[in-house]
Amino acid sequence: MSLTNHAVLLDITDNIATITFNQPDRLNVLSSEIISGLTDSLRQIKEDSSIRVVILTGEGKAFNAGGDIKSFPDIKNAGVGRNYMTQSIRFYKDLASLEKPTIAAVNGYAVGAGFSLAITCDLVIASENATFNMGFNRMGLVPDLGGLYYLPRLVGMQRAKMLAFSGKNITAEEAKQYGICLEVTKKEELMNRARELALSLRDGTGYSVGLTKSIINQSFESSLEDILFMESMAQAISFTTEDHHESVKAFFEKREPKFTGI
Repeated sequence: MSLTNHAVLLDITDNIATITFNQPDRLNVLSSEIISGLTDSLRQIKEDSSIRVVILTGEGKAFNAGGDIKSFPDIKNAGVGRNYMTQSIRFYKDLASLEKPTIAAVNGYAVGAGFSLAITCDLVIASENATFNMGFNRMGLVPDLGGLYYLPRLVGMQRAKMLAFSGKNITAEEAKQYGICLEVTKKEELMNRARELALSLRDGTGYSVGLTKSIINQSFESSLEDILFMESMAQAISFTTEDHHESVKAFFEKREPKFTGI
């Protein structure tokens, strides 16, 4: 277990990094300590080529309950507000651009920016007691941290507007029906299932996965010609990797390949 600070725990085991928000008494809101710890964790993960999959979760009753409301009275003008958002956007971009599979294991409340963080991950699984809520409008604010980017892509335009406008709570089962989460588990089984999923991705995750992820993330804004070009360039790179050479060798030797991410 690596402690980035008391508010964020980073565990790296079997090539899987688990980031845990660890301020349960505050429902893991995006305090300055959590922002700092998450920023440090993501940079360490990005630089460590041995890490193949990332799990993001929370301790206690919440995955992440969004912005730190206690800090809001200090935001007295647009300049201060912009500085506040710049800090948040910095770690958010590190998460969104991470060329490794990310899994959100939503253990409870995912509210506001916490909702946005969850759906930025490549895969979302939720415990049966999880609750999702965009929540921003109840504070007179606009959804941020990519919420307005990913939500309509997951649930469609009308449902995204309904969730953003209403601030409605949705259950884990509703989130699954809407396409927000992949599956729902019992509370006590959530982290075991997240780890099972991470292990299944780890063993089949090579250098090509990062390239694949980066192209998929651009697919809605790109033309077919653009995607074909990006695919061709990425494939040309993939042909030269040790992972590809290993997979061809394993095919002829009738065994599973052992990818190194190189």
